[in-house]
Amino acid sequence: MFKKVLLPISTKTKERSLKSVEAAIHVRPEEILLLHVLDPVPETIGGKDRQQLQKDADEAVNSIFSEYETAIRDAGIHCSKIIDHGAPANVIVKIAERENADLIVMFSDGHDSVTDMLLGSCTERVLRNTAIALLVLRK
Repeated sequence: MFKKVLLPISTKTKERSLKSVEAAIHVRPEEILLLHVLDPVPETIGGKDRQQLQKDADEAVNSIFSEYETAIRDAGIHCSKIIDHGAPANVIVKIAERENADLIVMFSDGHDSVTDMLLGSCTERVLRNTAIALLVLRK
């Protein structure tokens, strides 16, 4: 039913990410796209320092992705990974549309901060801004 699933991975907790990976595998898509959205490096940092900060962040995410990639490939599903920078909800919607995802799988456990209570959680913002099916996982 679903050919391509976008799976945003959070570094908040490994447990939530593993549950999201399991749910994405369970729908048996042809491909799962792992996505991690990094905060942009502040504009006040430039030159080699900026490049090094971005490189270090990308390497840290790649090490996190490796376990999830293995689980997905062991399930016989093609796996790709994307690292992008920006506001998470906006990037998730942009990547889902660009990659023609059929489904987005996200974890949500309610409001984590005052910002979430005022603006809605990242999951809520994705839901409001995409026409792509969204599978929301709870605790």
